[in-house]
Amino acid sequence: MGQRFCFAIFVAGVMATGGAFSAVAAEKDPTQEIVARCQEQMGQYGAAMVKACADQDIEAVNALSKYPDQDREMIARCFRTMKQYGWAMVKACADQDIEASKALSHYHQ
Repeated sequence: MGQRFCFAIFVAGVMATGGAFSAVAAEKDPTQEIVARCQEQMGQYGAAMVKACADQDIEAVNALSKYPDQDREMIARCFRTMKQYGWAMVKACADQDIEASKALSHYHQ
């Protein structure tokens, strides 16, 4: 079970929560998309920066795919608003929302 399969399962799970993922994204290897975006956004800074960008996004996709189902709606919202900046930013957004949601739940006790 490779990275491509895990990504497809993750995307399908987020799609079920109303995320803005396309069906095409679920079929493509995320690494190619990630490298292309990093090349476009970071290419002017050299290969090391493109690699760092890609490594961070690949790590973020893998981490997000392991989040519990209860967090999928927050991940989907973050994907819709942050996807242009890459998966590391989607993850940062989701992590902050999850943490804030937990904090807010203490106010209602």
